[in-house]
Amino acid sequence: MTEEIQRRYSLSVEEAGLAKKQGGLPEDYESEVLLPFKEAVVQQVTRSLQFFYSSSAYDDVDHIVLAGGTASIDGLADMVAAKLGTPCSIANPFKNMTMSAKVNEENLSNDAPAMMIACGLALRSFD
Repeated sequence: MTEEIQRRYSLSVEEAGLAKKQGGLPEDYESEVLLPFKEAVVQQVTRSLQFFYSSSAYDDVDHIVLAGGTASIDGLADMVAAKLGTPCSIANPFKNMTMSAKVNEENLSNDAPAMMIACGLALRSFD
């Protein structure tokens, strides 16, 4: 999505990344960039499930968990759930962790799906 924002609005990688997170993109952003991107993600999830079904003994999943930076896109989990008819949620490896008062919980929550691997690696060192 960052690359499409760069291309369409002639921005640098840094500018596109900031605009994506902080806003300030032109009015056509949602219809011309965001919605097509979300539809492409839903299509990829659909294809991944079709591949899973064709290469395993399973023909259904009970729940889909989206992870990675893309999972934080507003409304994406709802689109996936509506298209596939399967409940869908956004991964948050910090959900049941106690937070320090120094942690901005809103920022952490927004970035949590992108931090799955880092969180998992950090937990490996705890007994």
